[in-house]
Amino acid sequence: MNGDALVAAIIGAAMSDQGVTRNAIVKPATKRQQKRRARLKATKAKEVSFETTEAMYAVLQASMATRSGAGEPYSVTEYMNALVREDAARLKGQIADAKAYPCRQCGKVLPEGCKGAFKGELACLHTPAAWKFLIPTVDA
Repeated sequence: MNGDALVAAIIGAAMSDQGVTRNAIVKPATKRQQKRRARLKATKAKEVSFETTEAMYAVLQASMATRSGAGEPYSVTEYMNALVREDAARLKGQIADAKAYPCRQCGKVLPEGCKGAFKGELACLHTPAAWKFLIPTVDA
């Protein structure tokens, strides 16, 4: 057996031990992705992606490092989950505050109210109070 044939035989034996045929070599990255997908499915996690500018990404990186204290910086997933939890808690408080003041136009409370039937009219609670539910945005 020459050198090339010997190498091919060794590789073939190693692949058959792993249950992989010669034509179906599974790369490590593929295995990692398969494990990741299985983990997401098992935990019923949803994958979310978003685009951002380089400047906003730098802000994100700095925020993750600063908010982690002396430990390792947060991962993007940990940081975004924390932001969502924080915003949900803030929104819950804003909704509770809004429910204390019924609309002078229809008598209902936000966030449901009149569903915007009188939106834009000064007496309608949707006009000023709904702005409180908006997330303030600042162009960076």
